[in-house]
Amino acid sequence: MSATSAPQGFALLLIVLGGAVMLAATVGSLVTHEHVWKVVVAGGGAVQVAGWLLHARRLRRLRGGAR
Repeated sequence: MSATSAPQGFALLLIVLGGAVMLAATVGSLVTHEHVWKVVVAGGGAVQVAGWLLHARRLRRLRGGAR
């Protein structure tokens, strides 16, 4: 396994899915002017942050850091 800085696997899925949900919810908010879309944007952001944290944990493990 090579140490790479690009997200892979489940972390990449969470990052992309979170971004897609945020984009779709932003468009929904602009079109409908409903405040519920802001909650969906925040949820997508939380999913994206979880993906980046998972990726960072993987990098630390690969580089021999926190175990």
